[in-house]
Amino acid sequence: MLLSGRLPAAEMFPAGRRDLRAHFLQLVSGLRVRIVEAGNETAPVVLLIPGWACSSWIFHETIGPLADAGFRAVAVELQGQGLSDKPPEARYYSTTAMRDHVIDIIDALGADRVRLVGHSMGGAIAGHVAAAVPERVESVVFVAPVGFAGVRGLTFLRFVTSRPIAPLLPSLARRWIVKAMLRIVYGNTHPVTEKDVDEFWAPTQFPSYARSLRELLHSFSWNEPFPALSMPFMTMIGSRDRLCRASNIQQYAGRDGTAQTVVLPEVGHVVFDEHPELVNGILMTFFEGRT
Repeated sequence: MLLSGRLPAAEMFPAGRRDLRAHFLQLVSGLRVRIVEAGNETAPVVLLIPGWACSSWIFHETIGPLADAGFRAVAVELQGQGLSDKPPEARYYSTTAMRDHVIDIIDALGADRVRLVGHSMGGAIAGHVAAAVPERVESVVFVAPVGFAGVRGLTFLRFVTSRPIAPLLPSLARRWIVKAMLRIVYGNTHPVTEKDVDEFWAPTQFPSYARSLRELLHSFSWNEPFPALSMPFMTMIGSRDRLCRASNIQQYAGRDGTAQTVVLPEVGHVVFDEHPELVNGILMTFFEGRT
């Protein structure tokens, strides 16, 4: 049974955007995942990987500009999130399982090589994918990566989503809670809009969504070493990010300390929505310098 009050699936992003196309990919695992994309299907692929509790909406200001720059921009909704399938078993949400899930997505796209852009948890997943299959990855951009330095408050989050409480989680996902959480993670460059709240709240209409997020919290490893990568990579972090501290940015400069790192002034954790012009410009410069 769907929970009421949320945006219906047909009205969720990218509804009303004629420049974007949304459809489902069938993976070898048997799961279906939803992607939102733009650009020529034969163009180089930029795979946009969202973080925990994020759908393709997080990239709504980025997909079009990447396509305009000559790329096939593909924002994926990972298993358990958005409108993609939400398997209930914890084994689907370990770090290794999420890494292999993204490799399956690359295969389903028919792409030999991709450029990866990972946000938050998606940044950690992108790093593990790049380390596992370097021959498939042209370059990586880490945006507010979470998963290499722990998560503040993780012990508390796991406590309040413990097994006895898990059945109650779908009914506890209220709109005002989503709005309050967004206000915590946004910085000073962009106010949280009602549209932002509606899009982040929309997937909670599926009771399986809250359970999937719970499994990710408990099964994903949030404090893995930053991988040694053989391809070009860079990192962006907002100066007001409460989840990925800008003060830790040097750990993403690589073993030789030469990988590009950028601190975005007054930006919080929701980087793509908070300062899209700046972020998109940095992405284009990085990718165009390696085309």
